Amino acid sequence: MVKKIPQKDPSEKKTPLPRKRKTSKKEDDPKKTVPPEKKKRKKKRKKKKSSFFKTLFLFLLILSSFGILAGFGGAYFIYTKYSEGLPDVKTLKDYHPSTITQVYSDADELIAQFYVEKRIMVPIEKIPLLLKQATMAVEDSNFYSHFGIDLKAISRAMITNFKAGRVVEGGSTITQQLSKTLFLTPQKKLERKIREAILSVRLEQFFTKDEILGTYLNQIYYGHGTYGVEAASRNYFGKHVEELTIEECAMIAALPKAPNNYSPYRNMKKAKKRRNHAIRRMGTLGFITPEEEKKALDTPVILNKMKGDLNKTPYFTEYIRRWIQDKYGSSKLYRAGLKVFTTVNLEYQLAAQRAIKENLRSADKRYGYRGPLESIDPTLPKSLIIQKTRALNEFDKGKIPNEDDLFKGIVTEVSKDEALIQIGAGEGIIELSDMQWARPPNVKLDGRYQKISRVDQALSPGDVVLLKVLGMRPDGIFTLSLEQEPEVESGLISISPATGHIKAMVGGYDFSRSEFNRALQAVRQPGSAFKPIVFAAGIENGFTPASIIVDSPVIFKETEYTFDKWKPVNFEKKFYGPTSIRTALTHSRNVVTIKLLQKIGVQRGIEFAKKLGINSLLEENLSIALGSSGMTLFDITAAYAIFANMGSKIEPTGIRYIKDRDDKILYKPEVFPQQVIAPGVAYITTSLMESVVQHGTGKKVKVLNRPVAGKTGTTNDFIDAWFIGYTPELATGVWVGKDKDEPLGYNETGSRAAIPIWLQYMQSALQDAPIKNFPMPDDVLFLKIDKKTGKQVNFGDKKGSFEVFMRDNLPERTFGSASSPKQEGY
Repeated sequence: MVKKIPQKDPSEKKTPLPRKRKTSKKEDDPKKTVPPEKKKRKKKRKKKKSSFFKTLFLFLLILSSFGILAGFGGAYFIYTKYSEGLPDVKTLKDYHPSTITQVYSDADELIAQFYVEKRIMVPIEKIPLLLKQATMAVEDSNFYSHFGIDLKAISRAMITNFKAGRVVEGGSTITQQLSKTLFLTPQKKLERKIREAILSVRLEQFFTKDEILGTYLNQIYYGHGTYGVEAASRNYFGKHVEELTIEECAMIAALPKAPNNYSPYRNMKKAKKRRNHAIRRMGTLGFITPEEEKKALDTPVILNKMKGDLNKTPYFTEYIRRWIQDKYGSSKLYRAGLKVFTTVNLEYQLAAQRAIKENLRSADKRYGYRGPLESIDPTLPKSLIIQKTRALNEFDKGKIPNEDDLFKGIVTEVSKDEALIQIGAGEGIIELSDMQWARPPNVKLDGRYQKISRVDQALSPGDVVLLKVLGMRPDGIFTLSLEQEPEVESGLISISPATGHIKAMVGGYDFSRSEFNRALQAVRQPGSAFKPIVFAAGIENGFTPASIIVDSPVIFKETEYTFDKWKPVNFEKKFYGPTSIRTALTHSRNVVTIKLLQKIGVQRGIEFAKKLGINSLLEENLSIALGSSGMTLFDITAAYAIFANMGSKIEPTGIRYIKDRDDKILYKPEVFPQQVIAPGVAYITTSLMESVVQHGTGKKVKVLNRPVAGKTGTTNDFIDAWFIGYTPELATGVWVGKDKDEPLGYNETGSRAAIPIWLQYMQSALQDAPIKNFPMPDDVLFLKIDKKTGKQVNFGDKKGSFEVFMRDNLPERTFGSASSPKQEGY
């Protein structure tokens, strides 16, 4: 019987057999078994080793802690030490850098600037993004990510400088540069760098990045006296900062590193290279596209200074400068960024300057030729003569002189009819007709100045002479005239009677030659130009235009009002008998004027002049009737302006208002019109001076073809020549003379020397102005009179003529019967 083998349940788990543990060879090898004692020693060594590393780690940890603490301690020590005496950066909130004072005309045109640092502040919003980016590209590309110090930039600069063996790259941030500029000296010392870093961190704590960048761009130096981006933009490109292009932004941003070295005015090659570096950096940083980068790199540097920065009105501007300095001090004048809105009309001013220059040159020729400026050896080689000529005029090769400019030339050949002249741009010819005036000074023939008949009477080869271009012949030879800088000087002042605004002021022939302002500062005898004031005083004191005073010889004995045995005469050395007040002023009769002042009283005459603003000392004697006491052109012209303004005095001013840097009104003159004389007195005086223009010494002015009143003045020996005249809208005075009180020349009267300047100026100033009559006030009327007696006649009298009178001072009537019609006047 077969024994059955029992079957296992497949679901039953199989119990694994225990695996035999592997033994190492050492364990298998009884010879290599470690004894227990050795195991103990080994264990001890392991413990000692572990303890050593723990001790070392602990030591290093303690040491590094001490190092860190020492570092912090050192840093704190340095911070504490170098923080002493540092300014509070919070004051930057109230910081106002030195900015330009700008002067504007009556039409708000920029005409001049005053500054120590040429800076014009602009808000950060007006500065174009491209200029900000260009500045960051070359100065501080991480500006918006660092905390005032750029450690990465410093490390990079250290490595670069170490490799180069010299300083070729800086690590200063924009914030550091601003800190140095505002608070520290430029000395290169470690101490200064530490202080700079401390201040930079502080600045970043208290100000936004935009505030720091905006201050930097307004503060930094850009060369040629300009500070800030607005002034730089005007100086280099003649435009406002917001108008700059990419390449112009790059050029300006490139300058602060070394403004003198990179100035395009001084070294265009270096400047363009530096500009292109800035453009490439802008491209690298993604500020501009590759196309914009290429276009900017290919664009040439085109310079253009802003024309408005020129001082076009030097004498007037100097008057304004002194006024501001006297009122506010130098600091405010040069550093406070004032905006001065003046009364000067730029067109009038330029016309006045031109009139004086042209007419003084013409007048000076009447006094004769004073000879060449110098002489050189005429046998020198032509190449040397050309070289000397260019040196005299600073001519560039081939430069043609402007027709209005005077320049120097060298006479190379002379004949009877012409002279050949070497000038910088070629050769020229002076013909006899263009130099006939060049006789020796003050040589007269039969009381008249003679003309030369030959060129070689005045010029010789080798003479260095002053010239003016008249034109050019077909063969390329310049036609020239012989000129000379005048010794004679002049002044002009022009005032609006209705407002007191000074519209033009010229103090001399050339401000660069002499800054002395003869319109304001020169005290000169006015001569007959003072007579209208005497006649106006007479009208106020009961005389009329028809009043008769006998023009006859008189000898004054010594009294408090005159000199002993003084015997005044008229200019013509004649006497004219009974003379009306109108005729006496029309023809500038001396004796009648003196007798009139005698009748009203010297003291009354002086008091009347003071009412009109004559502030100079008037001697208490009858000679003041003839203008013997000195006064300024400014004062006497302002007095005439009162006549033009119906007797109302308004103090002349050159300023409309002044604004501070925040556009707040700092100053505005208060206008207080004063009725210093009756309107009728002013009107009658004007009427008398209209006769001077129509029939007397001012007849040349009639060509103005509009109502004009005025009076000439000439002093003894023709030392001073004057003309003061006015229309309803403009009162203008002109003086001509020499600074040394020397005679001008034979017959150089106010009519001959001063009127041409006055007339040329007024023709230009009033060319577009409507014609106006002098307004007639209510306190005057016109009546018919007998010219010989000054008495009123019947309205129907054909022999009578109309005259103007104050309503409360009418002339005596020659008719009085009840049947005679009464003359009402008009």
